[in-house]
Amino acid sequence: MIYSLIHSTWQQAQSWFSQAQDSDSDHGLVEIPDILQAQLMEAINDLSSPEAYRDEVQGAIATAIEDWQHNLDAPNSLVFLSNPVEAIAKILSDSICNWHHAPGIVIVPLDDQARPRDPLSLTQQIQQALSAYPQIESTDVSAMHEAIEDEDLEKRTTICLLPCLEQYFLRCIGGWDGIEYLREIMAHNRNCFWVVGCNQWAWEFLDMVCQISAYFNNVQSLPKLDGPMLQDWLNPIVKTVVDANHLDTDSDNLRQSYWKSLSNQSSGVGQIAVHLWLQSLRIQEEDNSTEKLSDYDFSTTTSSESSLVLHEVSPSLPHLPTLTNIDRYLLHSLLIHGPMSRPHLALSLGEPESQLQSRIQLLLREGVLSSNNGHLAVQASHYSKLKTELGNNNFFVSGNE
Repeated sequence: MIYSLIHSTWQQAQSWFSQAQDSDSDHGLVEIPDILQAQLMEAINDLSSPEAYRDEVQGAIATAIEDWQHNLDAPNSLVFLSNPVEAIAKILSDSICNWHHAPGIVIVPLDDQARPRDPLSLTQQIQQALSAYPQIESTDVSAMHEAIEDEDLEKRTTICLLPCLEQYFLRCIGGWDGIEYLREIMAHNRNCFWVVGCNQWAWEFLDMVCQISAYFNNVQSLPKLDGPMLQDWLNPIVKTVVDANHLDTDSDNLRQSYWKSLSNQSSGVGQIAVHLWLQSLRIQEEDNSTEKLSDYDFSTTTSSESSLVLHEVSPSLPHLPTLTNIDRYLLHSLLIHGPMSRPHLALSLGEPESQLQSRIQLLLREGVLSSNNGHLAVQASHYSKLKTELGNNNFFVSGNE
């Protein structure tokens, strides 16, 4: 608690100092418009996940699977926990599905991450999806109190990826039956190795309601990304638009300082860093033309031919607006569940959807929430201050990130 308070105070002080510095250094520059920010975000989403994430995931899986393939009693699962605003499903997919020397045959039976309209039908839909794979015994639920006897280690060749566990439950009566079913399926099918992704908040909630951690021996968190890791990841985009020529002869040191600051402000979380980088970008006011920016194509532009020049100011956490209690409840639910539709959000809170609409619209307008294909999510750059806000108001928050 004391560490959290000190860390929060340090971040606020650094954020104020950065903003004070920027007010003197960004004369003539304005924030980039939404249309450009959206184009940049689309280009970033087309990048592979950070190499540091992929290396960590592949190394951990290779070690665990080698043990499982040589020891009958070895654990047959590995859980990766992430910050709730991190893209855990994409990270695991990029790490495993594009792995040229994967130590097994990869299947992804639950690739569709969207919850069904009726969350109480999750168990049935999970069972239906798993039934398409002969490697997985999923029909006789009553017999799942014992694992399938498998004395032939050579048959242990299947890697089953469940990329986003929080999408298979909802905080309501009967809402985590699907998780309990999956838990039994994984214990029953020792001939498969299960790689599971989950956000840390969801994992701790599920541990409270169905003791999920008791069933999984191998659980680890994603690593923190330092400045050079972030720079290596985002550089294909950065080098096409950011003007480094205006920096003086100490440009290398200044660049390293910028990326170190970005890592510190984002707590080493990739998605937070992406949003803070976008928010740190500035453009000359005379270049801020909708017509000029709408046709810009990042995929076909190199740094040498780019006609678009952006500037970076010191990254800092955005201001968190004053929140009502209902705001806190709905934001807390989204951090546990990940992206959610409005009906599911209302169900998780036990409130009519109509009671939430006005607050959702306000939080969307203020940038605390984002919406993608009808699913709401917490905007990543607000995570750090929001976690502090929720903890100060006696909400359950994860303490293990």
